[in-house]
Amino acid sequence: VSAIGKLFVFLELNQCFCKLNPSSLTRKAKVMETTVWVSQGILAVLMLFTGVLKLAATNEQFKTLGSGRLDWVDSLSSTQMKIIGVVEALIGFGLILPQILNIWAWLTPLAAVGAVCTMNGAIVLHIRRKDGAEAIATNLFIIALAIFVPYNRSGLIG
Repeated sequence: VSAIGKLFVFLELNQCFCKLNPSSLTRKAKVMETTVWVSQGILAVLMLFTGVLKLAATNEQFKTLGSGRLDWVDSLSSTQMKIIGVVEALIGFGLILPQILNIWAWLTPLAAVGAVCTMNGAIVLHIRRKDGAEAIATNLFIIALAIFVPYNRSGLIG
């Protein structure tokens, strides 16, 4: 069995063992569950919105939406933008649908890992272009959410 196969088995077992009866949750656990859902929703909406926007708009249209803050688009081809758009949209769906539908819950942490990888790529792009800290701040926020959600979903926090 490959390392990826073992990871999938671990994530699936972890989801099975970490299911709690909602009526048995303490007030603190309910607040934390709500916080995780809100964070997960924000992250999913951000990824889905930016992904669909990159798919629907041309590079020039996308650039004009940012009022000069999206000049990084010039560093990417139209095809690269569409690929990033597909990846971000899939991440957005992967962050929410498995949890809502209660199927393949192991996809949620994988989608979060995808968000971290995508944002790391964005940070590299901004550093190469010398775009400054403001351009990187949004990516760091998304990375923080993408780490927070699966960590709390994994049951590692009591």
